[in-house]
Amino acid sequence: MKLKINWDHKRVKHAIERMWLRGISLKEIVDAIQKGQKKKQKTNIIEAFHSYYSIVYSEYYYKEQNIHKIYPITVKIW
Repeated sequence: MKLKINWDHKRVKHAIERMWLRGISLKEIVDAIQKGQKKKQKTNIIEAFHSYYSIVYSEYYYKEQNIHKIYPITVKIW
């Protein structure tokens, strides 16, 4: 199964700005999505908690290509 993060979506601009402000790299985003504890909200948005930050994203699964597409929304520090 492939994990593809879509950085071209217009909502992702906010997440990228938050990453830069908080000093979080792309590799850390992928680690949080793969290894973090996940909590699903009522609106099908997922929040993945990892060490000191969390990633809020929406996820779509395409069975034909066996791909998970991720659309990051924001990055939180807690």
